[in-house]
Amino acid sequence: MTTCGQSPFRNLKCLLASSECVHCSCHQPVNSSCCRLHTLPPLARMMWRQLIAAFIFLAFNQTYSLSSPSRERPRIPVLSYQDDWVCVNKPHGLTVHRSKSTPKHQRVLTTMVKKQLTRKVFPVHRLDHRTSGAILFAFDSDTAGRLHQAAVRNGNKQYIALVRGEWKNQTTVLVDKPIRVKNITKDATTRFTLLASSSPGQEERCSMLLCEPLTGRTHQIRRHAFAIGHPILGDTQHGDSRVNRYWREKHDWDRLALHSWKLEFELDETRHDCISPLPLQFQIILRVLELWDHAVAKEPLLSMEEYDETGGSHGRHYRSRKDRLACQPNVQQR
Repeated sequence: MTTCGQSPFRNLKCLLASSECVHCSCHQPVNSSCCRLHTLPPLARMMWRQLIAAFIFLAFNQTYSLSSPSRERPRIPVLSYQDDWVCVNKPHGLTVHRSKSTPKHQRVLTTMVKKQLTRKVFPVHRLDHRTSGAILFAFDSDTAGRLHQAAVRNGNKQYIALVRGEWKNQTTVLVDKPIRVKNITKDATTRFTLLASSSPGQEERCSMLLCEPLTGRTHQIRRHAFAIGHPILGDTQHGDSRVNRYWREKHDWDRLALHSWKLEFELDETRHDCISPLPLQFQIILRVLELWDHAVAKEPLLSMEEYDETGGSHGRHYRSRKDRLACQPNVQQR
């Protein structure tokens, strides 16, 4: 049986329990040598109790603050801000809009952009939860419909993907394979273009591809990449779990290696190119694998640094006001 004198917290127990030092189990007196704090006057004992209680409170709060998630809202970088729509850079691991399966405490991109720009937004298209990159939002439903027709149906979408294995096919491969979505088989076409590939003697065999989906089906790029034997790294649903575990343990790669890089479309007789620079994690792993220089040589725009066009909402007709003020050199822009 453990006595109070043998407990490493005996002084703390006695102070917080009562003013008398008694045994925890058998209520036998404790040696005065193990609890010398009880020889203090009552006022001093009370002050010691308050000091110890404050110490425990601060220690608990510090531990709780480190373990609990921060409630500070992160900023979503803006790639292009127009009068009727905006293009933002979506981080990976963020859902575009809330659904029945989305937890209430989980942030969603639509709500974050709405609060950041202080105006209602309408998502024009979707990106997977674990996919990062450029995504379009309209400020009204009419613009959302026109933008969907211009950018999603008639525009050009380009993705950057890091896939398993050394690329031994032709430089450009067109995959035309139907995809079954909700028990309905639909036509699907994706163009894959090689940007860089690992050397034959390299341990990590992988390739960097430029993916252009010519149709918009659910998980189209991921499914077609798996169909040609080069699944995307980090894809838990259409990928290789053994390879994903290897990259997670050796390179700490815990995301889907798919990034929405460029959106090209024409709206109201104006051409728009929205480019989302590669995340820093992408650039680091490509440099480690010695693929970065080869990819930039083929596509120089990959070397663009991350940017944020605006510091917040400029209100309606900001672009027209900015162009009008630019023609008046004596008027200071606000």
